[in-house]
Amino acid sequence: MKKNYDIRVNPQPLSKAQIARHKNFDGLLSKYNAQPKQRPIIRRLLWAGAAVAATVAGIFLFFQLTGNQDFQQQQQAFFDAKPYINQPFGHVKPTFASYQVDPNEGGVYKYPSGSQVVVPASAFVYENGQTLSGEVTLHYREMHDFVDFFISGIPMTYDSAGVNYNLESAGMIEIFAEQNGKRVMMAPGKSINVELVSNVNTSPSLNVPPGYNIYKLDTSKRSWVYQDIDRMEVIGDAISAESLDEKSPFYPAQKALAERMLAIQVSESAALAKVEKTIAKPNEPIKPQRANGDDYVFNLDLNDIFPANDTSSNVEEIELRQLYRKYAKMLWQLSPQATVSPDRLQKEFSSVTGLNIKKLNERDYELELEKGGQSIKVPVNPVLSGSDYDKAMAEFNREFDNWKRLSTEREAKLAAQKQAVAKRFEEEKRLATLKFEDRVEQLRKQGLDYAANNEVIKKKVVNRFTASEFGVWNCDRPLPPEMLKLAASFKDQNGKQFSNRAAYLVDKSRNTVYQFLADTNTELRFNKNSENLLWLVTDDNKIAVFRPAQFKAINSSDTKFEFVLESVNKEIKTEQDIREILYL
Repeated sequence: MKKNYDIRVNPQPLSKAQIARHKNFDGLLSKYNAQPKQRPIIRRLLWAGAAVAATVAGIFLFFQLTGNQDFQQQQQAFFDAKPYINQPFGHVKPTFASYQVDPNEGGVYKYPSGSQVVVPASAFVYENGQTLSGEVTLHYREMHDFVDFFISGIPMTYDSAGVNYNLESAGMIEIFAEQNGKRVMMAPGKSINVELVSNVNTSPSLNVPPGYNIYKLDTSKRSWVYQDIDRMEVIGDAISAESLDEKSPFYPAQKALAERMLAIQVSESAALAKVEKTIAKPNEPIKPQRANGDDYVFNLDLNDIFPANDTSSNVEEIELRQLYRKYAKMLWQLSPQATVSPDRLQKEFSSVTGLNIKKLNERDYELELEKGGQSIKVPVNPVLSGSDYDKAMAEFNREFDNWKRLSTEREAKLAAQKQAVAKRFEEEKRLATLKFEDRVEQLRKQGLDYAANNEVIKKKVVNRFTASEFGVWNCDRPLPPEMLKLAASFKDQNGKQFSNRAAYLVDKSRNTVYQFLADTNTELRFNKNSENLLWLVTDDNKIAVFRPAQFKAINSSDTKFEFVLESVNKEIKTEQDIREILYL
């Protein structure tokens, strides 16, 4: 609707006559009362004030978010420019366990931690998809704590619906296979079953910690990809008196629980061992090994080792004589653990003046060769070929079937006794845990609510999942960002500023590493009530550390903080060097 406005600029002042004409206040009041009632002017002002306040708040929030986005974008750009897996010390190499696998048979392979991987038959193919023949070397390693994660350079962040989470790990593995130094692939439709034994932090009252999933690292997408839930099972308490903090108000209760759980574990192991001895274990047959044409294979005359007229009662000699009588042609092959080259053997020890052989285990022997005052010890394996191998495999299959039958019968006979032992000691563990929880409740009543609610113990678990391809697999649960946030800057004890470099933060109650950009405007989040450790790698490849005791000096009300890190003057050569620095 068109409106006409009478706008006058610098109007003339009103005369006294003009003012006098409008001094009819009674008429003005009558005119006002005849008008429709309007909202009080103060209400209008309040509405206007709220609108202004909303506008101001919006502007403030915009700048807050913009500032946050500025740092987040800076941090994202920094890490995007780096390799996704970025080892801080490239010369500290990971250690893999290696297993020789017959691809036609597969097998079960155990790791020192108690973990095992189950490889099915026909699980491998060449890169072109063709069926693979000949033995394959399976490489496997585990990563369990923040030092393992740090050294690996593997990121522990997970993006879900635009929110960045840190992954708390219940154990991580890397697995791949090679043949003659070249990578092979997992066959389509095949997968390796993994049982990963590890320790997790949990409440004493919880049997299985909630929320753990299985993730596969996708290096091409630079992200973790969810695969499945973690089929986790608690198999024991891993708390130990040596791992406790003597300054904690929970130390006496924790120590008592740790000592009691250890005593129960020792007693349970002794009771189970006693049950096992009631029925002897059948001996598992050793699978014969086929001679590999790619390896150094040779023949030995038994009479060169043991004279023909020797009537020794030595068990090893008797076993070897039986093998030589059993097969038409017993051969020997260099063990994969041998450090001597076949060329050297052929060149220096093709003929010898002395020869001796000693059994090391069910599979390996040690061959000692002497010539011209020199001697060499070489690990070797007995191998067969042709009809000898076929004959040995047929006999092995019969013996293996019989061994499985006897083992199953034995386990069935022992099952009731083992269940009774497990039930008895499970009750002892339950009573010990209840006693611990009673003590925690007493401390809660004394005003230690937060500490009591966050009290954790370590439990030993087995994580079960299937790996459908080679690479890095992680048993994790996502952790939301911490609430306490600081504007942080960083320098060393000599005042040298640290900027534009990767840094690492660990919350000791969480099994993860938070990797972030250390700069002059870093937005750092952490749990003030936990034990925190922060470090970075200096220009001269040393480690600079900000330790848990120093975190205690940060007030919850602080919005800015300058971290003064101690640059440790220690050369990093091995993983142990890193552990010594970070575990001080």
